[in-house]
Amino acid sequence: MFRFFRQLRKKGIGDGRVRRYMFYAIGEVALVVIGILLALQIDAWNTARVDRKKEILYLKEIRTNLKDDLNNVEYSIAFNREKDSVITASLNAMLDAGSSLEAMLGISRNMPILAEFSVYTQNRVAFDNMLSAENIDLISEDSMRTELSAYYSEQNLLDGTQERVKQLTRIFVDNITPSLMNRENITQFFKDNNFDSANDLDFTTNRVLFGDLFGMQKNLESHTLYLEAYQRQIQALIAQIDTFLSRTN
Repeated sequence: MFRFFRQLRKKGIGDGRVRRYMFYAIGEVALVVIGILLALQIDAWNTARVDRKKEILYLKEIRTNLKDDLNNVEYSIAFNREKDSVITASLNAMLDAGSSLEAMLGISRNMPILAEFSVYTQNRVAFDNMLSAENIDLISEDSMRTELSAYYSEQNLLDGTQERVKQLTRIFVDNITPSLMNRENITQFFKDNNFDSANDLDFTTNRVLFGDLFGMQKNLESHTLYLEAYQRQIQALIAQIDTFLSRTN
């Protein structure tokens, strides 16, 4: 095509028709500009297409991590509810027991749960990978980007309530362990021992032990409320990602 314009330009100059030459010269320039604009537009389309593929990949990976978080949260909620009921049973064992031995046996049966705790940690691998690559702007929906950032920036649960859950559980175990080293328990391992009998120890009116159990239970209730809020937040994020992905397929 450019060869055609060059021939016309030579013919126009030879015939002295300057206006016609100018017309075709402008046409050549216009074609070049249009070609450049088309190339830029195609490049922009390709960049946008690559970005959308990256966005979908990141969101799928984040969704997988959120499903892990949801399973983790649901497990911790279930554990907390079980432990809450076990603490209630242990408190009742102290209050209703006819002897320290009876109270001690009631608490000892519950120790496998009382001495444990379940905390929730985020699986943030995909989100952190996106941040390290400075690709968070690839998430095209402003609300989704904001809500994901808010979810992964929350520290109150991790640095506050959950740390207290671990701390109170360890304090309880440290306080009760010496009392559990009594004749009845030790006899299971060493027939001959001079340890005090549980009846000689304070299991029914021990204010430290009762306070440990009661404080642990109240903190557990707060922890469960936080977990339930996280559960709703995670479910909402997964639903939002699912809606977005369904529109892109």
